[in-house]
Amino acid sequence: MKIAGISWGKKEPGQAAEAPGVFTEHVRLLAREGEALNAERLEPLWAALRSALRGELRRRGLWESPPAYLGVYGCEAWEGGALEELLVECYAYIFVLRLRGLQAQLEVKPNVEGLVFLDIRHFLHERQKEHDPVGSQVFEVLRSAVRGALAAGELHRAAGDERVRNDTVLSFAAGTAGTAGTGAMPPPLEGVAPLVARWNDELLPDLVTLRGQRQEEVVSRLRERLPDLKRAGFAAFRFKDLVDPLKADVRTRWAELLDQSQGEAAPQITEGGERERARLAHPDLRVEDRQLFRWLVDCVLASMRRLDVGEKTRAYLNTLWQFARAQASEGEIRDLPDSRLSRALQAVADEQRPSHRRIAELLRIPRERLPGLYEMLGDLLEQCRAANTGRAAVEAIKGPGAFRDGRAGSNAH
Repeated sequence: MKIAGISWGKKEPGQAAEAPGVFTEHVRLLAREGEALNAERLEPLWAALRSALRGELRRRGLWESPPAYLGVYGCEAWEGGALEELLVECYAYIFVLRLRGLQAQLEVKPNVEGLVFLDIRHFLHERQKEHDPVGSQVFEVLRSAVRGALAAGELHRAAGDERVRNDTVLSFAAGTAGTAGTGAMPPPLEGVAPLVARWNDELLPDLVTLRGQRQEEVVSRLRERLPDLKRAGFAAFRFKDLVDPLKADVRTRWAELLDQSQGEAAPQITEGGERERARLAHPDLRVEDRQLFRWLVDCVLASMRRLDVGEKTRAYLNTLWQFARAQASEGEIRDLPDSRLSRALQAVADEQRPSHRRIAELLRIPRERLPGLYEMLGDLLEQCRAANTGRAAVEAIKGPGAFRDGRAGSNAH
């Protein structure tokens, strides 16, 4: 790939090192004291970074997705302000937070072009994992299932990235049309949506909620369903053509619950004159708030593993916590992280919408267990909040975000 005079790709053995490019020159410019960073000098950098960012969005299949999946709210498409907003944050991620690393790279390498492109990939991966946890989880589980099938010879890589990306072409038989070397691409999968919907009837909620070692269980179950594609007549397919409808179906089912209990909604008129309800979104979190959110999530998960409870109870708690995390990630985000997590628990603990009955059906947890499970999660979150602030005792939490009456539970260790 070549963007704004920059080549991006693997070097062949013996290939000469590339000449410094616009990203390298910018890093050198930042190192020179007294150099003015006026608009004219920055324009080549912005043009190259914008082009690279747009290309990576397309490669990851995110260009046609709502910008909200990457934490850019208030826009329906990437063209225009949404891309520029993401561009500014991408610049800060690479040339502010990681500037020292880039400068150190120049001490031993002639350029940093490849490292900058790698940072763009990492930037988008982290943003999607944070702001689109459902889609990110489905991608990872399906990719793990496909990699397992490839290793076992159940699938064959016909073309594309061997690490399994959106452009990877997969086939059930080696040497079929569309394999590497033929240049032929399989036609897009049509009619696969009903098939993956049947898969999700059995795989949800585990496909979204299982983590760690237990995630291997759902990976194995999904891998067992891949031959359904062959029986349906899909001898070869792109990974993107399978993961996109799978994510769409999971998001639709998950949103049925999430949309009932998150944020404010307002009427909106579409181009066709139809009325629909649109969720009101707020500006993205500050970096410190995003870090605190991740810390609280990890803290509760670690505390959960230390609880003296049975494995079934622990599995129920993990499922509920992942559901609350998805609510807090996709809902109204102007509150502090601990308040958003608390409100996500409180909305269902008080049997507000969605109801305990609906939660129990979706998550496959006995309805009568839900109040106690939410109480335990509340205790864990309260303890983690206290640990973060350094308080010796937990103070009562006031207002609608309280998940209990400020009491610490005996089950949170």
